[in-house]
Amino acid sequence: MTTNAGNRKMRATLVRFGPDLFEELRAEAARSGVSVAQYVREAVVARMAYNAGRRGDARYGEAALAAARARADAKRVQDEVLAVRAENKQARGQARKIVATAGKTRVTDD
Repeated sequence: MTTNAGNRKMRATLVRFGPDLFEELRAEAARSGVSVAQYVREAVVARMAYNAGRRGDARYGEAALAAARARADAKRVQDEVLAVRAENKQARGQARKIVATAGKTRVTDD
């Protein structure tokens, strides 16, 4: 499976995890506020940057910075989603109060 990311195609691959490791991975990704796929992508970039640094190859330094920027963008979007959900919850509560009050104070024509 491939998808376009800008002008570059993203490739899909299958990675198998044992049940215990997958549950740990899922939980850690959730604590980090990202999907399992995003968590694995970031882990791959981190490992590649680490190995490149050990070799003295700075080629993955930019990729690590790009991953950090993507992570910051994802966090910002997540924060915005949470804010919209909170506003929605507040608006629903206000609407319920208005409906309840309107039901109590209905005026009838005599």
